[in-house]
Order: sequence, then C-alpha cells, then structure tokens
Amino acid sequence: MKILKILIAVLTVFLSIGFGITLAEMILPFDYNQPSIRYFLAGFGVFIPFWFIWLKNKHFYSTFEHELTHLLVGLLFFKKPAHFTVTRDSGGETGLYGGNFLITLAPYFLPTFAFLMLPVYLIISPEFHLHYFILLGFVVSYHVFSTIQEFSYSQPDIIKSGKIFSTLFLVFTNILVYGFLIMFIGGGFESGGMFLKEGFLESANWLIVLISNVR
Repeated sequence: MKILKILIAVLTVFLSIGFGITLAEMILPFDYNQPSIRYFLAGFGVFIPFWFIWLKNKHFYSTFEHELTHLLVGLLFFKKPAHFTVTRDSGGETGLYGGNFLITLAPYFLPTFAFLMLPVYLIISPEFHLHYFILLGFVVSYHVFSTIQEFSYSQPDIIKSGKIFSTLFLVFTNILVYGFLIMFIGGGFESGGMFLKEGFLESANWLIVLISNVR
C-alpha cells in the first residue's frame, strides 16, 4: 500500500503539470464578459461579506459540509456508514466500514454542494441559467473560504494520509476540480469534458518525455 501511495504521489506531479498547463491554455481565450461568468463572479463576491459577517465563526455549517463530503464519497465507494456526528464547537466525525485516501481527503478538494448542483443544470429551463450561476458562485465561494479555514497540517485527515502525499494529491485534485468548474461555467459540460481530455493527454506527454529522457 505504501508503494502504491508513492506511485500515486509521483503521478499527481505530472497530472498537476498537465492539467495546470491545460487550464492556463484554455482559460486565456475566455470571453469574460459572457453572462455565465459575470453572474458566477457576482454570486462568488456576494458570499464574501456573508462569510466574514456571519458564517466564519459558526463552525457547525462547515463541519456539517465536511462530514457530509466524507459520507457521500464513502457511499460512492460502497462503504457502509457507521455513524455521523456534527457538533457546534467540538468538530464532527463520520464513521465508515472501510475507507481510502480519497474518502479521507475529499473535503479538501470537493465542493460538495457545487457538484450536487451540476445535474440540475441539465433539467432547469434556460431562463433560469443566470440565477443558477449566481447560486453556483455562492456555494463555490463558501467551499473556498471554509476549506481555507479548516485546512491544516495538524488535521487528523491530513496526518492520516501523510503530509507530503496530501499536499501533492490536493494540488492536483484542486486544479482538476476547479479547472472543470471554470470550464463548465465558461462553456458548459462540453468545455468541462474537453478540459479533462486535454489535461490527461498533456499529463501523458510530460510522463512520456520523462521516461524517454531516463532511457
């Protein structure tokens, strides 16, 4: 298992480079005046004073979202829940029968509410799309600020997964997740899918270059 984590950590370096380059190349031609981006940024900005005035010191909500992310990702891996605890001042805990590093680190890269909103885009009427992007910006802003507040190398999740491994893995997964969201906001699911495809190809090219040089 330790060897597997080392291999994954090395691989995430190339994935971070590949997806980082792809994101930079795809984001430059963006038309930043398009309504979806402007409304998303408006929703993102509206949340900021809301965070500092009200939510920053109310840890129950960020703890709930944190533990909910553990729970939902655990269910995706067919891990049976044992318990789910959230307190106002003493943190929380999600118990699962089994686990892995993806479940452990998920709250630090997965904006749960934002991803739960993605399928909604497919079923709502186009006349509500701009309202949708305002709300999406709001919830993404919440995740950004709550994650910044709760992330620490003293966090049990980070210690459990290993500080170096967690750092390398979270750099990649945050580029991946937020890159997809940015592409989705700018061009829908088609652009998001293109980002994923091109990112993997770019990462593979970097890995091939390294292998060729080693030989």
